[in-house]
Amino acid sequence: MPALDTNCLLRWILGDVPEQAARVDALLGSGETIVISDVALIETVFVLEKVKKINRATIEKVVALIVGQDAVLCNRDFFLELIPVYVGHPALSFVDCYLAVLAQKTDTAPLFTFDKKLATQLPAAKLLA
Repeated sequence: MPALDTNCLLRWILGDVPEQAARVDALLGSGETIVISDVALIETVFVLEKVKKINRATIEKVVALIVGQDAVLCNRDFFLELIPVYVGHPALSFVDCYLAVLAQKTDTAPLFTFDKKLATQLPAAKLLA
């Protein structure tokens, strides 16, 4: 099964290079299953938020669009659970939210951290004293 990297996801979402966006669109519509790794989706969110300055509400829609594609094989249920945590905690990064939700879902909580914001905002995280 083929996979998409972050650059392909960004070109498709942003449409800033139309010919590349069209190629991704064609691949997604080809009937072939396309893998999107957690890392590619995390990096996509990072670029949208930090580089493109897109707000979290819009990023929420983007993630839902990506994971909602019939052709996409990804950690769909996890990301659909993660995104409201990210939107609801604007002081936390997407990666922090990802790690805390992952710890909770995999029974590896607490997620020890030195990040006081993370430890006080998400129950799966705990300050390492």
